Amino acid sequence: MFVPIARLYVLRTFARYLALSLFVFTSLLVLLNFVQIVDHGALAGFSLYFLSAGILCLLPNIIGSSLPLAFLLATLLSLGQMSQDGEIVALRAGGFSFYQIFSWVFGAAVFCSLLLLFINNWAGPMALRRSTDYTRLMIERVTKIELKPRTFQQLSDWVLYAREVNNLSGSMRGVIMLRRLNRSGAPAFVTKLNAASGRYRMSRGRGLEIELSDGQFSQTDCRDEDKLLYGRFDSYRTMLPFFSGDGKERDLNHRGLSTPDIFARLKAGLPNPLVESKFRIEAASRFALALAPLAFFLIGAPLGVALDKRGRSAGFALSLLIIFFYYGFTISGMVLSRKYQALFPWVVFAPSVLTILAGLWLWKKRLYAR
Repeated sequence: MFVPIARLYVLRTFARYLALSLFVFTSLLVLLNFVQIVDHGALAGFSLYFLSAGILCLLPNIIGSSLPLAFLLATLLSLGQMSQDGEIVALRAGGFSFYQIFSWVFGAAVFCSLLLLFINNWAGPMALRRSTDYTRLMIERVTKIELKPRTFQQLSDWVLYAREVNNLSGSMRGVIMLRRLNRSGAPAFVTKLNAASGRYRMSRGRGLEIELSDGQFSQTDCRDEDKLLYGRFDSYRTMLPFFSGDGKERDLNHRGLSTPDIFARLKAGLPNPLVESKFRIEAASRFALALAPLAFFLIGAPLGVALDKRGRSAGFALSLLIIFFYYGFTISGMVLSRKYQALFPWVVFAPSVLTILAGLWLWKKRLYAR
């Protein structure tokens, strides 16, 4: 009768810290993504509806990224607080083992890992794709773009520079436009336009219409330095769309595909070995990162109990240190597996496996003996 009450008390204490930690991490990532979306091109006149919908669709990915961090922080802070207040000692004096005390928190770790499996492999990629669609629609409905003088600005495949800009009339002076085309991942052609003056205007739903006057045109073949196309023009018109590339290129974005879709594309075969490697690493990393709550529980529980009177600051600092090494090794493993195919997929799962083994060793050393 009393064991469930003790478990429930530990779980409620942990849940309070988890909710607070998840709220903090989620809020920070929402703010970061909001800034990135606005900086992506929606400079003025964009739709608040599409902006809100784009951010809302990012929530599954944001929660998936925040949950392991929040779980580790909540484990260290809640158990550290209970240990500091003597509650762990009181429960142990009442005859409860560490396994009985932490069993429901372990159940929460299992649930979070299963939730991450669903988010990482299905909900997250689908939501990311919808968020990208909303962002594209939002930018296509931009009614005003303010170009800045003496500033290189990326618009579609072009980089635009103007010495002087009048945003009221749309006139420009000292205009330079650069475009680099790649073939098979390597630079192929570099196009450059110089003009004494020019004008621009917004074409809603399409892009930016540019009209240049009195300028020069040149195109360099990066694969053959002896080839150079050069000419002059009195008037030149072009359209800079909001997005570069076509739909097919966008569909190959591995982060916007569910894991079954990734496996289907890998089975069908991909023409580029580099793209194939990205797809394989993405699929493996989704399963590896889903193990983070379990790994963080195993290593966080014995460390949280060992904090005793060292306070919450020690738990916060320790969680940051664990997160730094865990995700640092995870990123390093993904890079190494891309460079050395023989290491795949072992090096992708290595951080989770090593953290779990370290946690089991701490359980045996610090808790089992007690």
